[in-house]
Amino acid sequence: MPFSAPLAAVHLLCLLVCLVWPTSVAGIRSDATTLFGLEGFRVAIMTISPPARRLGFSETQLHTLSATHLRRNALTIGDFPAVLNISLRVVEHPASVLAYSLELQVQQVVHLKRTEQVHLMAPTWTEGTLTMVPRAGLRRSVESALAELFDSLGRDYRLVNS
Repeated sequence: MPFSAPLAAVHLLCLLVCLVWPTSVAGIRSDATTLFGLEGFRVAIMTISPPARRLGFSETQLHTLSATHLRRNALTIGDFPAVLNISLRVVEHPASVLAYSLELQVQQVVHLKRTEQVHLMAPTWTEGTLTMVPRAGLRRSVESALAELFDSLGRDYRLVNS
C-alpha cells in the first residue's frame, strides 16, 4: 500500500532530522567518570533554533528551568570551570508535527598528555533526546525531557562523587 502524501512527508522529516543532529542525541551513553570531582556547573544556553524561539522558548526560560533542575538534583550552579551547555533545536512541519532535539553537554578544560601547554575546552559528558510531538504538546514534552536529562546528569554525578 503506497504512503499518503502527509505520511510520506512526516517520514521524510524524521529521516532529515536524524541525519542533521549529532550522534550523541541518538542514545550513546556518556561516561559518568568524567564528572568526578566537579564542584558545580556554569550553565550556558548554546542553541535555541529560530522555530523554537517562535514557539516561545528563550535563553532566560531554559536557564531558569536548568537552575531548578540542578537544585532538584542537589547539583551546584555558579561560576565554575565546568560548563553545562544546553541546546534546543526544533523543526516544524506543516501537518502540526514538530521534531526537536534537546541536548545537555558538560565541557571541561582538558590538556594534551604529550604537552602540558595546550589546554582546551572539550565535551566530556553528553546526553540528549530526539523526539516528535504534536505542536500543542511541545512545551510539556521539552520540559519533561529536560527534567529526565537533568535526572540522568544527577544520577551519573552521584555515582562517581558519593
